Parts: sequence; structure tokens; C-alpha cells
Amino acid sequence: MVESALPLWAEVGIDARGRAVEALDFEGRAVVGMPLRCRVQARQLYVLCEARRRGWRRGGALARRAFQTLIDDHRRADGLWRRTVDDDGRVLDDAPDLYDQAFALYALSAAFRELGEARARDLALETLQAMSVVMAHPAGGWVEAIPPVTPRRQNPHMHMLEAMLAWKALAPDAVFARTAERCLELMRTRFRADGTVREYFTDDLALDPQRGAVVEPGHQMEWAWLLLEAGAPRAEATELATAAMACGLGSQGLLVREVTPTAELIDGGERLWAQTEAVRALDRLGDAVEADRLLTRVLDTHLATQTPGLWIDSFDAESRPLDRRVPASSLYHLMTMATAVLPEGEA
Repeated sequence: MVESALPLWAEVGIDARGRAVEALDFEGRAVVGMPLRCRVQARQLYVLCEARRRGWRRGGALARRAFQTLIDDHRRADGLWRRTVDDDGRVLDDAPDLYDQAFALYALSAAFRELGEARARDLALETLQAMSVVMAHPAGGWVEAIPPVTPRRQNPHMHMLEAMLAWKALAPDAVFARTAERCLELMRTRFRADGTVREYFTDDLALDPQRGAVVEPGHQMEWAWLLLEAGAPRAEATELATAAMACGLGSQGLLVREVTPTAELIDGGERLWAQTEAVRALDRLGDAVEADRLLTRVLDTHLATQTPGLWIDSFDAESRPLDRRVPASSLYHLMTMATAVLPEGEA
């Protein structure tokens, strides 16, 4: 992170305004002309703030520019955050998406904590208020986007919990704690079934008739981590992590994309983010041997690129690389893993 990834992505992956590119090529050059998503800008802001916290000196100045650019490019007049702009900040898609709201809120918490940006708290509160008016769903949680679409997913609700836990630790506003509890209740009462967290749901949060059996082992691990962060019983997190390892390991010894609750393979491909979530969850649960084994596999597969600081995001079920470029969005997952498993000061 410190010697390769952060310097490379700061040099060619962020422009003078603080706007992050969506991807680099495998020679480490910026890929331009792609729609710039709010979620990626927010994730890179979080990464820069976290890098500053762990002693990477360039992170602070870069994060301040990224913070202002996120607001300038993606903040809507109603308090929500728009989906995409182009390389010059011109609006491409003004629609608010739940996933984007969650990551905007998470990035704002990092800016509040690390940059001392008091307005970040006001922006977060305005976002939550706007969501309660425009995006709240009577069956629970929030709609996927405006206008609403189906299937509904647990994933953006999980990231809402992540953002609310971050804010709850920083600011005394009761809305953060209440919203975090809403997300936890949804997981326990609607998203979880037969010891697994499902992915896709109907409008009223019943299991989706086409994809309701899909389980992503990586999300099981991500929920395990968040449950521990939320102070849930350790056994609840352990159950999810144990199920993920029991049914989700593929041919490379890495977590696969999708299985059924009975461990039947749906998609045997492998994504980098699932491995980083597993490493930090296993480490937090005290399984250092398995966390170390998995991290070693990540270094030998996903991070084994000719240009240091890049990664192979996706493999297919036959362990063949799938990517033509390196997505910026994965840097957030690498940073959350690194800061989770390294003691303070080691970065």
C-alpha cells in the first residue's frame, strides 16, 4: 500500500482537481473517458483519509481536494448524491442510487474524522434526511434507486450499516445509531435465512423468485466483520464466517463469487474484494492461520502483477484472469484489509 499502490494511484489515478479515474491499465496508465461514479470518488476519498491517518503524508492534501470535488461533482440540490459525471465533472446520470448514498456517507465520516471537516457532518445529516423523504421503503430499508428498481439487494444496506457505524463512533447524533439498528434488524429479519445472508429480494423484501438462493461468501465475511463492529454476539459473526469458508472455497483456495445455501456452486469465479473481506474477518475472529493462508493466496494471485501497486480483480471458474483494466474501486477493499490486520503505526 505505502510503497507501491498509494504512490501509483495518487500519481496517475487522481487528477489535479482531486477527481479519481475509474481504472488504470496494466501498465499503470489512467483509463479516461469512463463515467466517473460517485461510489468510486467516495471510496478513494476514504482511502486517502485512511492513508493520512496511518502516516502517509501526501494523503491529507489529496483528500482535501477529493472531498471538495466529490461535493462539487456529485452533490444534488436535494441533499442526495448523483450517480455519474464525466472527466470534466459534467453530469452524465443525475439519479440517486442507494449504493452511492452509502459510500458518500462513509467518505464523509472519514473527512470529518481525518480532515476536521465540520461540514461533512451537516452533509451527512442532510443526506439521511433526504433519504428518509425520497428513498425510504415501506417494507423496510431504502429503494435501490430513483426511480425504484428490482430486485432489491442487501449489499447497499450493508454499506449503509458500515457508514452509520463509522458516524456513530464520531458524532453524538442519535440518527446514526437508529439507522445502524435499522440495518441490523433488516439483516436479521429479512436478509438472513438458514444461516446465510441472501442477496436478491422482491419489492416487499421476500426472496427473489429467480435469484433468491444466491449466497455470496464474500458478503458473509463482510457482514461478519460489521456484526463485530456493531457489538453483536461473537457467535453470530462466527456462524456467517464459518459458513462462508465451508461452502465458498474454490480451486485456488479463494472464495468464489456465488453458491447456494446448500453449497452448490453457482459462479466459481473469484473477486479480489471477497478475499480482502475474508482476511480481515478471519483475523478479527482469531483464526490467524487461515487469515495468513488466504492473504498469501491473494499475494500470489490477485496481487501478482508485473507493475507493483496494481491487481487482478477477477478470475473465472478456471482461474483465468478476466480483466482488461484495473478497477479503482478495489483500493478501498485493500485499504480496509490492511488497516484491519496491521497494528497502528505499521503502515
